[in-house]
Amino acid sequence: MTSGIAPHLSVLLPPARVAMHVIDRDLIAAATQLKSDWRFARIGFEAQEGDVRSAINFYTDKPSPDLLLIETKTIDAEFIAALETLASTCSENTAAIVIGPVNDVYLYRKLIDMGVSDYLVGPLRKDTLSDVIAKTLMTRVGHISSRLIAFVGAKGGIGTSTLAQYAALIASDTLEHKTLLLDMAGAWSYMPIAMGGEPQTSLSEICRLVTSTDQDAFKRLIYKINDKLSILPTGMEKLLDESVAPELFETLLNHLMVVYPVVVLDVSGAPNYLKKLALNRAHEIVIISNPTISSLRTARALMQEVKDLHDNQDHNIDLIVNMTEMAKDVEVSKTDIEKAIDKKPFGYIQFAPKTFMNAEISGKRDLKEPALQDAITLLTKILTSTLGGGHDQAHKISTGTQNMFSNFLSSLKIKNRAGI
Repeated sequence: MTSGIAPHLSVLLPPARVAMHVIDRDLIAAATQLKSDWRFARIGFEAQEGDVRSAINFYTDKPSPDLLLIETKTIDAEFIAALETLASTCSENTAAIVIGPVNDVYLYRKLIDMGVSDYLVGPLRKDTLSDVIAKTLMTRVGHISSRLIAFVGAKGGIGTSTLAQYAALIASDTLEHKTLLLDMAGAWSYMPIAMGGEPQTSLSEICRLVTSTDQDAFKRLIYKINDKLSILPTGMEKLLDESVAPELFETLLNHLMVVYPVVVLDVSGAPNYLKKLALNRAHEIVIISNPTISSLRTARALMQEVKDLHDNQDHNIDLIVNMTEMAKDVEVSKTDIEKAIDKKPFGYIQFAPKTFMNAEISGKRDLKEPALQDAITLLTKILTSTLGGGHDQAHKISTGTQNMFSNFLSSLKIKNRAGI
């Protein structure tokens, strides 16, 4: 369960170029160390000693980066004028962070009004540098407050899709978050029918439309289950067709997470390259197993592989053992499961075939159904930890005027981060 770690520091960051023109050599060394951090695997760093003047000279005839960090020893009229010159040299889509010598609220406000994303007081430590870079990049792509929750099964037929569907209902109905549910299985998905709809399009068509200028056509593909829950009803492609390219699917994810504070993915039926992408991007990963040796072996291996992807971190990985007491005499006992699995299962759900089958056939789900309360309780705990619980908060995208560096300014509060 996600706990105590900032969401922007718990996922693989989007591809980006980060450039630094700084005085402090320790900052350059810290940036070099970040290259080996799994979260920054797709970030290209360009770090060199310098200041605002060196940045102006450098980007006069070179493309500007996605994020530019500038360090200065003095904040005066000459520096402000140089910063304006740099702004005219860089692309308007470049985000800028200034590292200066003094903690001054008036100065901070002035720089923010100019279009600077953040102003920090040096010297900075490595953890502060990683935090501000990650936060700025996630704000830049528009979904810093969104949460991506991935459900993946150790094998088929153990209720992964059903639990993902109930999780989406809990997120929207009980926790009142605007939520979208997407099954990554493509033609193999039965989610639209199970949720009371019909397949309307293919995953590849959705990815095509999200990058087109016809956003109304894309919106028409979204099917509303209730006021706060929507699904993308795929399944119209051929069963044996190849799935979408990873870069197209990531574009779709980025778009959805701008619009929906919560995106729930059923990952199980996806090809491995899309599974890996989703599990790297997810803030919370729920692995489903049943209490059999074969399933638990795969679940344990999958947990370890995801931990390896995440630099041996497992704070956002949870295992649920579903369908217990289906065959009590032959299934692995809870005691043996907890001895065999490195991380204790988050919980167990008793086999309730009639309830789950009725829900799938009818397309209706009752969160108050007595036979489901174990499942509802477990999923609610996971979601509350990941989402923070409570009511839906405004999911805003900055649409302000185009300022000096960018038009997606954050509203970060100034902090003296020296020695943090």
